Amino acid sequence: MKILVINLTTGEQKERDLADPLMAGRYLSSTLVNEYVHPLAEPLSPDNALVFATGVLANMRTSTASRLSVGCKSPLTKGIKESNAGGMAGDSIAALGYRAVVFLGTLPEGQHAVYKLDQDGGQLDNESAAACWGLGTEDTVAFLLKTFGKDNCVISIGQAGERLMGTAGIAVTDAEGNPFRLAARGGVGAVMGSKGLKAIIVPLPPRSGTELSKEARQPITDFNKHVATSERVGVLRNFGTASTVMPVQEMGGLPVRNFSKGQLPDATSIGGDFMREIILKRGGEGKATHACMTGCVIQCSNAFADENGELLAAPVEFETIGLCGSNLEIASLDGIARINRLCNDFGMDTIETGATLGVMMEAAEMEQLPDGIMREDLPRFGDVESALKALRQVPEDTQIGNLVGAGVAATGKTLGIKRIPAVKGQAMSAYDPRVVKGTAVTYATSPQGADHTAGLTVFFPIDHRDPSLAVKFSRIAQIQRAAYDAIDLCAFNTSATGQRPDIVVQMLRKVYQVDLPDNYLDILGRKVIDLEIAFNRAAGLTAEDDRIPDFFKNEALTEPVHTVFDVSDAELDSIWNS
Repeated sequence: MKILVINLTTGEQKERDLADPLMAGRYLSSTLVNEYVHPLAEPLSPDNALVFATGVLANMRTSTASRLSVGCKSPLTKGIKESNAGGMAGDSIAALGYRAVVFLGTLPEGQHAVYKLDQDGGQLDNESAAACWGLGTEDTVAFLLKTFGKDNCVISIGQAGERLMGTAGIAVTDAEGNPFRLAARGGVGAVMGSKGLKAIIVPLPPRSGTELSKEARQPITDFNKHVATSERVGVLRNFGTASTVMPVQEMGGLPVRNFSKGQLPDATSIGGDFMREIILKRGGEGKATHACMTGCVIQCSNAFADENGELLAAPVEFETIGLCGSNLEIASLDGIARINRLCNDFGMDTIETGATLGVMMEAAEMEQLPDGIMREDLPRFGDVESALKALRQVPEDTQIGNLVGAGVAATGKTLGIKRIPAVKGQAMSAYDPRVVKGTAVTYATSPQGADHTAGLTVFFPIDHRDPSLAVKFSRIAQIQRAAYDAIDLCAFNTSATGQRPDIVVQMLRKVYQVDLPDNYLDILGRKVIDLEIAFNRAAGLTAEDDRIPDFFKNEALTEPVHTVFDVSDAELDSIWNS
């Protein structure tokens, strides 16, 4: 396998061999960011790098192994970032013989390009970029697949990325060619836009995948079967990640009204059971179960249709329901799906966008607004139409559109909001820190910023409000998640293999004919985290950045559990001491 490095400033392209065949995913992307980016570089300058890294089992017919890791220095956190996505990009890039593609520099000002990747490197296409610059991801992909053929995977940005917004992610096409899988977090889409790249086109791989020996194929088959028969995976297959809504609601940990409450009165109307019922009842383009990539046995995705059976959004996930639903006091799946669809098309992170809309809604209720901000222009809690009106302005250069796209930290500061649910400048996910305290520790201490995917603890069978357990279980989860991201296997596999790391390690041993210790995943996860923390410290982030906002410590939830975040700073600082 090779690494392809493209310098957009000079036009030079170089290939180099991958030194370690097991280096992949988040580990490889963070290694390459460390190599090519000075920690003090400006994230939206030519000095940043944009890395697309594939998994160690990509294109080997391993369930979920087509995930794609996107790495750079984050415009939001000002530290290192890895954001990963499903879809077909991982298998497609790996099939060309590349473990990673790195973009350095930037195109000349005012120039844009589509990069057509092939087994000899690839080339820039300015003409195609000119035709789709300014379009959303759906129209962009439709144009590019019509131009280059449907047998391609497309990685693209929407208007949010073009406008260098903090909410901007990078969209990846799924198995049906829809750009609904986003590497969403950290503003990675703004970095792609800053380089003048509208899209990357990669030929889809043959369905047969990489040829392996019978001995190497067997542990992959065993892994696929083990995951497919897991009880938790069965829940995900039937109800998707929306299955998490009601358990977190019952715990009192849903974000409601900009993280001021922990329960939504009518949450059943946005839960997984109700969603499945509605999808099946409406039929048409709706799908209660869907695989975002070929060969996935989990199939936790979905497609949500309107009353006429026409697609409203895909997929509608728990995090979107939490941040763009309960957090905004919107208890309508149709309303959430409409917000979701616009975010996907503009290429926006629904977590960051929902949190941003939440602080804007809180500002609408302030007695005194900053000069120039009109109350009637701001979205309002419980009002889907006002949220959509604000969101639709993202492609336009309006004050409200710019606020929606900037991200929660910047927008909250502009509006004078004190209650900003973010760590290191990045919005929190849909688990209130006062209730799911282990995940709150992850928000605080992960080098990735407030990101549940860096170490979600909610499925551990513990008392999630007990502060004495929070650091221990966050550490376990962060190391495990970093290892899976480094392999680029979906984290949902951990519900089946979290207690059976041997199943994953055995795949790597047999495929690559290497000796690996039984605790290889623990070693790998810790390597990744240490590498990222070192970059962040060199970038100027300190222990003071590893903190939960004060309002979570000082303001108890109003309902149903009167609790605060009470893990001490000393405990947070000790998490990586050994």
